[in-house]
Amino acid sequence: MHKIKLVPDKPFYNNCDITVFDVTEGREKKRCKITVEYAQVDVKQLQEEGRDYEGAVKYYEEWIYAVVRHYIADDWECSGGLEEIMDIVKEHIQPYFQEA
Repeated sequence: MHKIKLVPDKPFYNNCDITVFDVTEGREKKRCKITVEYAQVDVKQLQEEGRDYEGAVKYYEEWIYAVVRHYIADDWECSGGLEEIMDIVKEHIQPYFQEA
C-alpha cells in the first residue's frame, strides 16, 4: 500500500488542483495532478442524485480516493493533506446547500 501526500494549489471559486506525491519510501515523488471541481453545476448534479451536504462531502472524499487509486494503480493511505482539501471542498459547497 502506498503512502500518499496530497498538496492543494490555491483554490478557485469552482475548482482546486491537487498535486499527488508518493512518500512510501520516505522520499517525495510526484505522481500526478488532479482537479476537484465544485462549481454550482457540479453540486447541483449531486443534489439531483439526492445527496445532502454530508452525502456530497462523502462523495468528494471517495472520488479523490478513487481517482488517485486509478493513477497509482494501487490502494493508498493518506499521510497528509486530505483534511485541508476537504476543508476547501466543504467551504465551497456549503453555500449551495444553504440555498436549497
